[in-house]
Amino acid sequence: MIPTVSPMLAVRAEPFDSPDHLFEVKWDGVRALACVEQGRWRMWGRESADYGPRYPELGGLCRLPSGTLVDGELVVLRGGRADLNAILRRHALISPLKIALASRQSPVTYILFDLLYHRGRPLLDEPLSRRRTLLRGLLEEFQDPHLAFSEGMVGAGQEFFEKVVAQGHEGIMAKHLGSGYLPGRRVSAWRKIKPHLVIPCVIIGYTPGGQEFQSLLVAAPWQERLEYAARLSCGWTRTQKAQLAAQLASRIRAHSVIPCPKRARWVEPDLYCRVQFLQRTSRGRLRGASFRGLIDGLT
Repeated sequence: MIPTVSPMLAVRAEPFDSPDHLFEVKWDGVRALACVEQGRWRMWGRESADYGPRYPELGGLCRLPSGTLVDGELVVLRGGRADLNAILRRHALISPLKIALASRQSPVTYILFDLLYHRGRPLLDEPLSRRRTLLRGLLEEFQDPHLAFSEGMVGAGQEFFEKVVAQGHEGIMAKHLGSGYLPGRRVSAWRKIKPHLVIPCVIIGYTPGGQEFQSLLVAAPWQERLEYAARLSCGWTRTQKAQLAAQLASRIRAHSVIPCPKRARWVEPDLYCRVQFLQRTSRGRLRGASFRGLIDGLT
């Protein structure tokens, strides 16, 4: 019986070139492993939760040989890019009727990038290049519209990164071609590389904490109006935090200057800051956002 393996994890890195690394798109979805044994399949994530019932459209996995274990990303594709909000909506469904409807209206694609067992034989100690060659062969033999191979390139990582980000993807993965698979481990053989974007924001509130604050709530222009953008909980030094706390305390107001989904202590919108983030959602929210210092204004 194939064990419930935990996914191998990557460390953060900056773009680089290397003839020893495979560079592939970092798909913005839900990480999942799946195995096939005696015509039946099961799927799980980082906490070993059972994902299979949520994605009935992936039943074609049963056509893979018994003793297969694959690793990949569940995504909903829109114009060739992964729509994170769409897959998260799918992933949250628990009603069988709603799941069945969503599987037709918003089907997932399981983008596979690794093969850990092949016909019952463990491949975890085999080099990544060997595992991917076998995986590609499997997917070519057992073609299914919901299963896709994660293509990549070797060598020109910096150029690939710029191209992928320009296309609107989350970033790239860099994986050493000779690396084995280490379940549950975060190691430098696998690296995740994401863009760092910066925009000016206005502080509209904060969540209290002790004598200072826990986080800042910020807004930024979006579709020609000011909209809530993010809650910041990191990025400042101890000195900056103390100074900010004093400035916020003198700017208290009764209500938020704009509609905001969070609860907070509101302040006058006359303190501006630079915010670094990884991605902006379709609603204008900033993912992976952090404080990067005060500035004079939004321009």
